[in-house]
Amino acid sequence: MEKRQLLLLGSFVAFYYLIHIVYDMPYLVHGNPRFDWVPANGREWLARVWDIGFFFLFAFIPYRALCRWWPQKQMAPIGLLLLSLPVIFLLRYWLEHGSTGRNIRLRTFFLDHLFYMLISLVFGVIFYFIRWSRYKELQQKDLEIQNRQSELSFLRSQINPHFLFNSLNNIYSLVYQGSEQALTAIAGLSDLLRYMLYDAAEKVPLATEMDYIRKYIGLQQLRFDHPVAVEVKVEGKMEGVAIPPLLLIPFVENAFKHGDLDRGGLSIYLQSSAQKTFFYCTNRKGSQQKDPGGGIGLENVKRRLSLLYPGKHVFLVEEGPVNFSINLELRHD
Repeated sequence: MEKRQLLLLGSFVAFYYLIHIVYDMPYLVHGNPRFDWVPANGREWLARVWDIGFFFLFAFIPYRALCRWWPQKQMAPIGLLLLSLPVIFLLRYWLEHGSTGRNIRLRTFFLDHLFYMLISLVFGVIFYFIRWSRYKELQQKDLEIQNRQSELSFLRSQINPHFLFNSLNNIYSLVYQGSEQALTAIAGLSDLLRYMLYDAAEKVPLATEMDYIRKYIGLQQLRFDHPVAVEVKVEGKMEGVAIPPLLLIPFVENAFKHGDLDRGGLSIYLQSSAQKTFFYCTNRKGSQQKDPGGGIGLENVKRRLSLLYPGKHVFLVEEGPVNFSINLELRHD
């Protein structure tokens, strides 16, 4: 028997006892109960099991009919199956009247059992719709999770070509100029691509992400004929702290792409603990116009943060007349 059917049976047995106790309450108050919790002998036990089994059918048959045909809104099979309930009732009447020789009028037998038959049927229907509503709720949550994962995968996939196109442009410039740094740039790009392609876990150690950022900075510095002032300062402990991969790199990428690093340089500050991570990135604003795809990075990060850290992050963009700064706070609780 399936788990949900066992749950229906267990719930119905408890319901059966509850209804009989409530129905017997007036007699119980006067010290003359008519319903025994525990039958006195084997014959009474058998009669109790038979009684529970009979009324359980009035709950189980509607429940199974709804499970089988309600999702497809097939009402005709449900109605046909419900016609078996009068047959079950007449079978019990025959067993207790015809086979035992007890003289019980059908009308009297019907009225004695009508209340319990109806309430058992209602119990089966209500039990089904409670389970159905729960199933639909779980199905909706599962769909939301799948959509969320699909969107996160899409957002992450956006980062890779965006970064790749920028890096290839830089390497192309080095090759075109005949720079000896071209081979170094290709090797650095290979390391970065390996991180993007093979470190595809939902979260990676914060130290791994920062190592990726340092390698990215090293690759970007090859573009310049002179050293670029880049300051990376890390405080606190990164052990045991994990974040989604490629979450911080768009800030650094935008700084190299749109900032004026010749005059202002780039400053990155990270402070981390088991409860919270703070990331700060600032650079001097450049005068060049942004290309049409230049906004992918920040918009991507905003959306990822809303999905991955709902109510657990603070993201601020400060754009002054000279500098452009990013402030990001992540809570790990």
